[in-house]
Amino acid sequence: MYSSRYSLGGRVRSVQTNQGGGASKGDAISFGRVETIVLDESVELYDNEGIKLPIGGIRYKLVTEASDTNENYYTALPLFGNIQLYPFENEVVAILNAPDPDTQVSNGRKISYYLNSGVVNVWGTPHHNALPGAGVDFQYPIGRDVIQLADINPLYPFPGDTLIEGRHGQSIRLGGTKSKMNPLVDAANDGMPYLIISNGQIKTDNGIDRIVENIDKDPNSLYFLSDHTVNLTPANNKRASYDLPPTYAKAYRGNQVVVNGGRLFFNAKEESILLSAKESVGINATTVNLDATDYFCVDAKEIFLGAGARSATFIKQPVILGNQLDRWLNDLLDLILHLGYACESASTEDKQSIASINMVASELIKESNNLRARMTAGEFKSAKVYTE
Repeated sequence: MYSSRYSLGGRVRSVQTNQGGGASKGDAISFGRVETIVLDESVELYDNEGIKLPIGGIRYKLVTEASDTNENYYTALPLFGNIQLYPFENEVVAILNAPDPDTQVSNGRKISYYLNSGVVNVWGTPHHNALPGAGVDFQYPIGRDVIQLADINPLYPFPGDTLIEGRHGQSIRLGGTKSKMNPLVDAANDGMPYLIISNGQIKTDNGIDRIVENIDKDPNSLYFLSDHTVNLTPANNKRASYDLPPTYAKAYRGNQVVVNGGRLFFNAKEESILLSAKESVGINATTVNLDATDYFCVDAKEIFLGAGARSATFIKQPVILGNQLDRWLNDLLDLILHLGYACESASTEDKQSIASINMVASELIKESNNLRARMTAGEFKSAKVYTE
C-alpha cells in the first residue's frame, strides 16, 4: 500500500482526522491527452510533489498546449471509484480540480482528477478514441501492448436507452421504447422494460456502421424480457416426450429470461443446482447424459420410458416388478416340481412303472431345478435399476 495521501489508508486516516471541505463551484474543465496510465505496480508515475500515483493515475498533456516543443506533463487521478473506464494512451479525457484528502486540514486544497466514466468521443466508436499528437508513433497509437480492432461497431441507440459499450464488442442495453430499429418493441409492448447483456457482436466489414444485437449471431447473450419475443433459433427442436410441445423460443411472448451461448456451464461448487418450474422442465439434445456418484432417483405419479409409453395410440406396458415375478416363478416351479415328482414315481395298478412318463418327469425335475438356480443367482434382476 502506498504511504501517501493517494493510498486508501491515507484517505481513511484523513477522514478520521477532520470533517468538512469540498470543491468550490464553477471549476473549469480542461482536456488532457493521456500519455501514460498506471494499471499495475510495474508502472511508476509521480506527481509534482514527488508522490507516487496509485493505480488509475495518469500523466497527460493539455490538448491546448500540445505541440512539438511542449514538454509540460501533468498528473490526475480517476474521479469516480465505482464505475471506471480506463483510457488508452492518446485518448482525450476531461480534467477538473476537486478536493483531495488533505482538504480537511488545508481548506481549499485541490488536485486534478479526470472523468473516468468515459473518454472524449472523438471518433464515435466504443473501441478507442485516440487522438495522437505530434511525434507519436502511429504504429502504436493506443499503446504497444494493445491490439487495434477494426470491426468493433457501435450500437444503434433507441429512445431513452441506457447503453454501456465495451471496447471489444461487449454491451449492456437497458431499454423499452419503440423504434423502427428495435426488433423487440412494438405498439403492444411499448414502454415495457428489457435488459440485454451481450458478450461479442456480429462481424461486419467495418467498425463504423451502427448495429443492433442479434441473439443468433452474437457469441453470448442474456436477455431479460417482460413482454417481448426474441428471434432465437434453438439448437435442437425435438420435443417428442410432450403431448403438446412448449411454445418455441421465437414465438413465446411474455416474462422470460433467455440465455444463449456457445457453451453453458453451471457449477455449484459448494451446494446444489436446483431447477424448479410451475409447468415443465424440458431438456433436449443429441444425447442426454446423467451421472451420479451415489444414486439416481426419479419420482412421479407415473413414469414413462419412451414417447410411445404415454401415447394414446399405444397400449401401455408396465415395467415388471422383479421380486414379485421372482416369487411367482418360484411358486410355478414348485408346482412343476411336485408334478414331476408325482410323474417320476407313476406306475400302473399292478405296480408296473410307466417308463415314458418317468423319463419325462426326471427331465422336468432337472430343468426346473436349473431354472430355480438361475433365479437364485439373480440373473434377471438389475443391480442398478429399481421401480416401485
